[in-house]
Amino acid sequence: MPQVSDPSRGGHLRPGDDAAGVETVIRRARWFAAVLTALQFTLYVAPDGLHLPFPRWWGALPVGLLIAVNLEGLRRLRRGTAFAPGWVTAQIAADGGIMLLLISMFTFDPTSALWTLLIMPVLESVLRGWSRRSLAVFGVLAAAYVVHQAVATFVVHRPGGSVDSVTYRIGVLGIVTTASALLAGRLTRQIAGTAAARAEAAQLRDLAVATRRMSSLDVPTVVREVTGAAEAFGFTGVRLLSRNDGLPGGAVAGHAVPAWFDAAATAAEDSGYAVFDDTTLPDGEAVEAPGQGVVVATVTAGGAVEALLAGVHDLPVDPGDAEGLVLLAAHASAALGNALRFEEGRAYEQRLAHQATHDALTGLPNRALLRDRARDALAAGRRGGTCTGLLYIDLDRFKEINDVLGHGTGDRLLQQVATRVTGRLRPGDTCARVGGDEFVVVSGGHAGPATLFDLAGSLRGALVEPFTVNGLELDVEASVGLAWAPEHGADVDVLLRRADVAMYAAKTRREGVVAYREADDRLTPVHLSTLGDLRRAVDAPGQLVPHYQPIVELSGAAGGPVGRFAGVEALVRWHHPVRGLLVPDDFIPVAEGTSVIHRITDRVLELSLAAVRDWGTRGLRPDLAVNISARALLDESFSRRLSRLLDGSGVAAGRLRLEITESTLLNDPARAVVTMHRLRELGVCLSIDDFGTGWSSMSHLKTLPLDEIKIDRSFVSDMVRSPRDAAVVHAIVDLAHSLGLRVVAEGVEDAEVLVALAATGCDMAQGFHIGRPMTARQVQAWAGSPVPGQAAGAVPVPGARVPPARPTRAGAVPPDAPEAT
Repeated sequence: MPQVSDPSRGGHLRPGDDAAGVETVIRRARWFAAVLTALQFTLYVAPDGLHLPFPRWWGALPVGLLIAVNLEGLRRLRRGTAFAPGWVTAQIAADGGIMLLLISMFTFDPTSALWTLLIMPVLESVLRGWSRRSLAVFGVLAAAYVVHQAVATFVVHRPGGSVDSVTYRIGVLGIVTTASALLAGRLTRQIAGTAAARAEAAQLRDLAVATRRMSSLDVPTVVREVTGAAEAFGFTGVRLLSRNDGLPGGAVAGHAVPAWFDAAATAAEDSGYAVFDDTTLPDGEAVEAPGQGVVVATVTAGGAVEALLAGVHDLPVDPGDAEGLVLLAAHASAALGNALRFEEGRAYEQRLAHQATHDALTGLPNRALLRDRARDALAAGRRGGTCTGLLYIDLDRFKEINDVLGHGTGDRLLQQVATRVTGRLRPGDTCARVGGDEFVVVSGGHAGPATLFDLAGSLRGALVEPFTVNGLELDVEASVGLAWAPEHGADVDVLLRRADVAMYAAKTRREGVVAYREADDRLTPVHLSTLGDLRRAVDAPGQLVPHYQPIVELSGAAGGPVGRFAGVEALVRWHHPVRGLLVPDDFIPVAEGTSVIHRITDRVLELSLAAVRDWGTRGLRPDLAVNISARALLDESFSRRLSRLLDGSGVAAGRLRLEITESTLLNDPARAVVTMHRLRELGVCLSIDDFGTGWSSMSHLKTLPLDEIKIDRSFVSDMVRSPRDAAVVHAIVDLAHSLGLRVVAEGVEDAEVLVALAATGCDMAQGFHIGRPMTARQVQAWAGSPVPGQAAGAVPVPGARVPPARPTRAGAVPPDAPEAT
């Protein structure tokens, strides 16, 4: 019988509670009968003319027997054996025998009504629920009573009742017995129905409570509540068995998923539950005790069995109990489905939240989470008076690895880099990935910048060791920029930008670790203001104007150190409305980081080509040299724009020399070379500026489509006083001539240098000794005056030699060629 809640008692009805109540009533009635019997013998007064045929103390015999039976019943009740069928039968028989003994003692008294005591055993059997057996008890007692009366009358010769009297008494007892049995049967059915209804109501209440708790959308709570509710229904060893990874299977509950899972699921699928005992349990799994079986109910999802709700129950299993388990399993199906969907949604939200704040490739925090943690670190630093630093890390040569070995290799390399960097950090430090190969470390709690430099060195050291990716050993180094609070700023974005500036300075200067300096920052308030003014100046007439520095040939026709006026180099100047005349160093670095540099380049070319065309109408035919920025060289549309400008000016493409610095080629050599070939296809001459200062000068001479090189002023200006510089100039001139290239020396400051250059065979020269940068009108006036170093009549300098004529590169126009129309 299942345990059910009983609110009237505040507890549960255990098996035998109803029988215990009946036993209590019977026991009290029996004690009452013992007392009445004792009183009967004590207070009995025989009618006139009758005397007791036995001593009065014999009355102690039935009283003692009744008391003994009562005491034995009490003992058995305490031991829990009072409801054994054998003892109940013996107790009823003992009660019947005691009643017959009492009747025997008073048979001599025809007025005695003790015969009614025979109803007691009958009522006892009725109270115990033996409605049909009570008739049998009545029959046995009636027969015994008749035999007793016959023996008393005919054998003992005591006055007994007449036949009519005996028949009457038996009839009365029969009527009472029959009515009691019928009434007891009806009451038993009503009580059973009431108990069943009460048990069902209690089950529903327990189910409602369990269902309410199951709605918590938490899988462990659902499992705990459904197993607890099943135990309240009378099952033991309840467990939820599942092979679904989304559910806590038997192993979580302390039970392994049984081998008979599939067989049990199949057996229970049609009716919703199945019962197995020792003989039918698949795989012979034993139950806890004899007389018990395992009841399983299916927990489904979408029509498929996802789990089994299993519990041990006494056999035979009441269908109501089994249906209760099925009902619990149905509620568990819905609750688990909701809980799993909720957990999937919560996990999805957590994944989205993680993706929103972390890098998908490395798992490191991204820029958004970096800002939050940096703010916290800065706040902690302000409270504790400590130094908080940002370290901006950029990998060197990572693009080459990506281009040659593929992005898959690059991704795995980045993952290993992230692991190494985080392995060198302290607890509380944060490493974030903020770009393709860029990482930022936030580190707080430092006494000063010295420990930040130590940390930066440690991180660079971690990246020096080769990385092994797909069986290849890859060498990657890093450039680190440092900025710290409060010296370099108190705001996260300011520190992040300044650490970025320091990192680019470290990469440009190849110094490894560089701290922020304002001199390296192109985005200071002054620079930003300059950039805004520069955007407006491009379209404003008269603000951006080219100045031109003359370039002359060496070893002229008369053998002197200076020959004819060969060309000019265009150098832009800015007539700022407030700050006055500005040279390129004041504004070109600001423009190079933006698209404004394209507009400035186009503007200078347009004005300079117009000046060349105007000089041509006045008999001057100098070539034009213009410096090209890195952004222009990497701009695929630059060659098309230049072609339009040349067509519009009428100047031959061969008279234009575009000067490119070696550092310009380092950013993206492949794209730069493509653009240079397109420019050569236009007929434009190409020149390497500041030759000798770059790290790959020889490879440039070998592979690039060049026409000319310009020796950097650092070698030219001291060549008279420095034999080493003179040797370098001689070597560059000889190498260039052997490759068919012209040579231009810049930075000529005095006549001695000019003579020395002529002696080396250098082709052309420019410098303050020859002429400073000047306006287009000033160039025309300068061209009509003697050139410093060229005497009247062009008398040659002793020892100077005139170099032999050299062929020009394909597409280059000789200086004396007629101008194209």
